[in-house]
Amino acid sequence: MRAKIVEKPTYQMIGPLKRINQKETVLSKTAWDPDFQALKLKYRQRRNDRIQTGNQVENFALRDAAWYLADSLGNQAGFMHGNEGLYSWESLARSEENIDSQVEVQKIEISDPADMSEKIKNAGRFLGADLIGLTELGEFWVYSHSYNRLNGQNDTINISFEDFKFAIVMAIEMDYEKFIKSDVEVSAATGLGYSKMAFVASHLAEYIRNLGYRALPCANDTALSIPLAIDAGLGEQGKHGMLITPDFGPRVRICKVITDLPLKPDKPIDFGVQEYCEKKCNKCVENCPAQAINGKKEVKNGVLKWTAKGERCFSFWCEQGNDCSICIKVCPFNKKSIYKK
Repeated sequence: MRAKIVEKPTYQMIGPLKRINQKETVLSKTAWDPDFQALKLKYRQRRNDRIQTGNQVENFALRDAAWYLADSLGNQAGFMHGNEGLYSWESLARSEENIDSQVEVQKIEISDPADMSEKIKNAGRFLGADLIGLTELGEFWVYSHSYNRLNGQNDTINISFEDFKFAIVMAIEMDYEKFIKSDVEVSAATGLGYSKMAFVASHLAEYIRNLGYRALPCANDTALSIPLAIDAGLGEQGKHGMLITPDFGPRVRICKVITDLPLKPDKPIDFGVQEYCEKKCNKCVENCPAQAINGKKEVKNGVLKWTAKGERCFSFWCEQGNDCSICIKVCPFNKKSIYKK
């Protein structure tokens, strides 16, 4: 089935909508919740056991290399509080030795937002995005507070929704061949996806700043990626709770740039995911070793949707000493570019 453009996204907003505090997300809890801190310690111990006794030094070496940019300049894969490292909301300081460092940016006038939108999409693809879409920034998709796992700060996110009206949403494909192999190789593909996210989002944000406008690059921080990606026409939500795209299925990682640059939003798409997941497929439910996916829609923060129990999922990660992507691997949409818009 080919994707068709629709006026409304295929999720259902029931209300009342509620902005989420990033502190309550699973990985944020590893910094303040004793139960999750104990799980994190188990994760590290089990990982070390696998490396030392399982003859997996080379696999984990590649895995950690893939995560390197994400975990360093990528602000801990964007699971931190945002506005830091490559995800800084302002340009990073330029070296005085750069002969172009004194060039002043001049704000360009934009008479045709649709034309500028195409230029943004072309720039995003040039910089490494595999999919890119534009949407109005839904206020309820932005976290109410950010959370810094290093110092425990839980600051209010103050974004002017009158100024920052748009979000540019980009998806990075994760390597298919890695996904059909071991969990460590899957994690390498995941880590490389996060590292590419930091590169792509920060570079596109800088392009927009060079046009004289403001740009806030984000990974998993600042705003919810999946609803923004759905609104931007990149795909639909699947039974496992993740984004399913026509091109790569759920085998993507999502980053975004929030901006005041005038743009023309894209519309959502429908390519049959809701009906297929509801009536024809239960593979993610049946194959989840943590039993974290029940396959039933429920209202969460004002939206009727499929959800996964993140606590159970994370607990399984810690038992095996590595993250898990079985639900992505077994998803029938996890194939190479079967569908096209």
